[in-house]
Amino acid sequence: MNGQEEHMKKVLIVGGLGAVGQCALEHFESKPDWQIVGVSRRKPPFPTRAEWVSVDLRDRADCDAKLSGLRGITHIAYTAVYEKPHVTNGWSEMDHVETNLAMLQNCVEVVERASPELKHITIMQGTKAYGGHLGPFRQPARESDARYMGPNFYYNQMDWLADRQLGKTWSWTILRPQIVCGIALGSPLNIVSAIGVYAAISREYGMPLRFPGGAPTMVEAVDADLLGEAIQWCGDEPRCGNEIFNVSNGDCFAWRNFWPRVADLFSMPVGLDYEVPLVRVMADKGEVWKRITERHALQPLSLNEVVPSWGFADFIFRQGNRAGSTLMSTIKIRQAGFTSCRDTEDMFIDKLRELQELKILPR
Repeated sequence: MNGQEEHMKKVLIVGGLGAVGQCALEHFESKPDWQIVGVSRRKPPFPTRAEWVSVDLRDRADCDAKLSGLRGITHIAYTAVYEKPHVTNGWSEMDHVETNLAMLQNCVEVVERASPELKHITIMQGTKAYGGHLGPFRQPARESDARYMGPNFYYNQMDWLADRQLGKTWSWTILRPQIVCGIALGSPLNIVSAIGVYAAISREYGMPLRFPGGAPTMVEAVDADLLGEAIQWCGDEPRCGNEIFNVSNGDCFAWRNFWPRVADLFSMPVGLDYEVPLVRVMADKGEVWKRITERHALQPLSLNEVVPSWGFADFIFRQGNRAGSTLMSTIKIRQAGFTSCRDTEDMFIDKLRELQELKILPR
């Protein structure tokens, strides 16, 4: 082994085809001094220089068989999550906790044994750590805020990881982003695709673009590229060892204020608000979407392939007047040295344009 190989860092991206995992993958793809191993149940449908392992994290025997051969892993970016079909209620059920905890345990225990070089583990949480899926929480949320009453697998994973780390040479960091925005097709947590498809179908019907959500709120989001940068940063920054950090673009926005920019991008007028559950009204729009893809020579993707979950959009848009504003303080991560930021409205427009250029959305 030469000196360059000895100092090469090697990241294991767990859940590499999810909304967060793909952003981490894209970030590390641009770093030639990093080796990459991706983990998911499916093979990637796009070219990547990452070594890929297809494994079911819920199955310990499968993890032993497929992860125990990994060598030289220095960093783990754990972005995998098991979601039950219903968006919110599953988080209050113990089998949801048990499955997600077992997935983390199966991964870390096997990789730690196979790669004694392990230095750092980053895991993802979100505003559900503050109870955002149940109702309003303290604004802005801070990492030191008290837990609410579970079940919540975030807490179980964090407690297990903290206990596991005692006496070890590796450390962990928990990142808490919200509304991660990237180009992760097939992810049920991709709000960018949902916005674009909703606009395109509304235009197809000759309708103005109406905001379908609930009461006015102020929210935050994070660019997938920025989150990938944060994952690398906390893996190399000693001040991040065994710490929790909220992370966002650094600003906040209101969906209604942003809606005219979406309408302008799709060359359509803005209409009055129209609060309606997208999970219901978009359920039968597969043929409409097929007609749009054929007319605009888009990639031949079904509606479900582009937007697997309209329930997530309803949740994000606060349809049914769910929990109000969800703001998190990011002062802790900035004081620790991470200062990257994005303009969130510009980010959404850039992502939508990218989907247009990829022939996934119409112009």
